[in-house]
Amino acid sequence: MLTRTEGIVLQTREYIEADLIVTYLTPARGIIKSFAKSPRKTRSRFGSSLEPLTHAKISLWGREQSMPRITQSDIISSFHKLREDFQDFVNISKLSEILISLTPEGLPNSKLFSFFLNIITFLASVEQKQKDALYLVFQISLLALLGYAPHLKSCGKCGEESRDFYPEAGTALCKRCSSSRQRGNEPSIRISNRTAHFYSHGIGWPIKASTRLRPSRETVSELSALLEAHITNLLNKKLQTSEFLSKV
Repeated sequence: MLTRTEGIVLQTREYIEADLIVTYLTPARGIIKSFAKSPRKTRSRFGSSLEPLTHAKISLWGREQSMPRITQSDIISSFHKLREDFQDFVNISKLSEILISLTPEGLPNSKLFSFFLNIITFLASVEQKQKDALYLVFQISLLALLGYAPHLKSCGKCGEESRDFYPEAGTALCKRCSSSRQRGNEPSIRISNRTAHFYSHGIGWPIKASTRLRPSRETVSELSALLEAHITNLLNKKLQTSEFLSKV
């Protein structure tokens, strides 16, 4: 069966000699894995279209419930500048890894496809000095869209105001509710008012308005650490991107 669709390359993995396994985000089929025969043997445009972040029109051949083969791939946008900048590529790879890790394969989600495409299109157009905060905002927005955003506004059990976030609960908890949990010694992360304020704005603002958010370095650092702990708890392991960054 032949399928034609658009796709954004999220990840590639070498497979036997010069073959590749390519993970795409598509509007009609969500995240799919596909097989490319020998693209690394040549410097053809086909091989270039399989680079991470490339947005392309693709043709896939294969039966349902099996990994399809990529028979054609025509570049719409390569986003090569994002891929060639180390900091951009690492940060977007982190977003891609979150997306792959928290989204079931084969689940149609045109909204998610549009969101991710809008993110990389927007990031390709803004100044580098704005991007630390933007990547954090987009990480928050992605978690919210997938239904995994942490709850920081108040205690997730009773609604009382609280600034103590518990990664294993995925929410802030007041003293009373945290003490009622089985693990009384579970560590919490203290949230500053500035960080809570930035988070509440970041989770709801449209992409193009996000450049108006100007958090301090301390806020970016604090919220980054909180989200890292939250995601590590969700996956029961650290992201490979985070592991890589810790060694750089």
